[in-house]
Amino acid sequence: MGQTAIGVFLVVICTLLEGVGQVFLKKSVLGAVRWYLWISFGVVILLLETVIYSHALRFLDVGAAYAISSLNLISVTFMSRCLLREKVTRTRWIGVCLIFIGVGLVVARA
Repeated sequence: MGQTAIGVFLVVICTLLEGVGQVFLKKSVLGAVRWYLWISFGVVILLLETVIYSHALRFLDVGAAYAISSLNLISVTFMSRCLLREKVTRTRWIGVCLIFIGVGLVVARA
């Protein structure tokens, strides 16, 4: 696995962690029992994401890593739809597809 592939892989892991962290934070404000645990888990996951992202910057240019990290918008959209049962409009799904295409173009050039 090349240096760029390792960097891309780490940033993709970060986007998944971002989605999980955001879902946990959202659960904390939905009146969940033990809301403080949801906040704690969310903060810990987001801190872990930051550490992994910083490590990914060893392998990628900041511009490429930042562009690839926009996959977190897709991650959060899917997780909020599946785990929180939030409604996602057609316009947002079109935006998700455009983000995916844009990230694909950035990765192809990285």
